[in-house]
Amino acid sequence: MSSKARKKKVKTKKVTFKDKNWYSVVASKNFNFKPIGEVIGLEDNLIGRTLETLLYDFTGKYSDISLKLKFQITDIHEEAKKCNTVFQGHSYTNDFIRSLIGRGSTKIQTIKNLTTKDGYIFRITMLCTTIKRARSSQQILIRKIMREILAEFAKSLNHEKFIAGIIFGEFQNQIQRVAKTIYPLSNAVLIKSKLVSMPEGGKDKEIPDDQFEIVEVDVKRSRKSEIKRSERINVKKLAQSSNRTRSDSSQGLDSPTEEIDDEESEEPSLE
Repeated sequence: MSSKARKKKVKTKKVTFKDKNWYSVVASKNFNFKPIGEVIGLEDNLIGRTLETLLYDFTGKYSDISLKLKFQITDIHEEAKKCNTVFQGHSYTNDFIRSLIGRGSTKIQTIKNLTTKDGYIFRITMLCTTIKRARSSQQILIRKIMREILAEFAKSLNHEKFIAGIIFGEFQNQIQRVAKTIYPLSNAVLIKSKLVSMPEGGKDKEIPDDQFEIVEVDVKRSRKSEIKRSERINVKKLAQSSNRTRSDSSQGLDSPTEEIDDEESEEPSLE
């Protein structure tokens, strides 16, 4: 007989359902350790498992139902049957992202790795959409504004407050405030984030407040990036015109779209 045939097969104990235990999973300290679900398994196999939940489960606001949060299990308390997690990232649903991009608009997107003050690295995806078609020079300038504001926040904030700015819309509000002076925006949304790496022994130390400083960036406008008076858009009239067109089409009426008179616009000029 060969030597392989003489070797005895090592019997491994089969893991059954009775050997597994249920563990409650709580969110990270940023979200006040709120329970987000339960998992079943062995203690050795739970580390690194990820769970998804909605921001709606934390805020109760229907406007947050499209935002998904991802948490990763980092350690387990066997006696309490509880798993602690770390914030792994967020993303919006695909149907929500598609709804941001209208016909005739320009999509301006940037992806950038940012390192926070305490050494956490996040990969951020930011999306801005304009009301009408923007020139390439305006797109370049808006993309530069997005990247500079996000980088300024990252280097001055710890990861706890940086996560709060991502999730609760502070960063995108400040980006829209500056970028709309280059070209009118319909949306500015931080559509995705991902925790790329964290320092050894890193953990949440504090629950951040909702106070953020105003970030100003030096925007060097060129003549090509400025909005000409003949190309300025009366946002209020444009919205009223599109709503009137939709209501007429729903009633079966074919009414021509009203032209927007830029010279008689009462909106302040965007320069």
